[in-house]
Amino acid sequence: MTRGSCLCGSVKFRIDGKTTEIGMCHCSKCRKVSGVASNAVLMVGRDGLEWISGENHLLKFEMADGWGPWRCSTCGSPVPKLHPGGGAYWVPTGLLDSDPGVRIAAHIFVGSQAPWDEIAGDAPRLREGFGSEELD
Repeated sequence: MTRGSCLCGSVKFRIDGKTTEIGMCHCSKCRKVSGVASNAVLMVGRDGLEWISGENHLLKFEMADGWGPWRCSTCGSPVPKLHPGGGAYWVPTGLLDSDPGVRIAAHIFVGSQAPWDEIAGDAPRLREGFGSEELD
């Protein structure tokens, strides 16, 4: 079981189910929402994530295209967000308080990475999302 929490501890959750590996997203939306070069996320089925506390502290932002972060209303940390299809959660891996047992599978949306972003490590670099063209 993997536990996670926001910066202030108001929002706590646990993952008790299979997750995807971690994707390091370099798209412009993830840069804007995180303020850093990339955003590390994994996914878990809806039934695999349980809110321990703070579900009433969630602020749900949504842009016209349906994309947008959920945040803790107390500290502003990103928190797990229900995928638009409703069957899974996107989980920012920086929230995890214990090892999820998975590692970075790929850097995604590298085709739109910031010009100052330097990607380290050996994980594949994909032009767009998983399944897209691999870049050198």
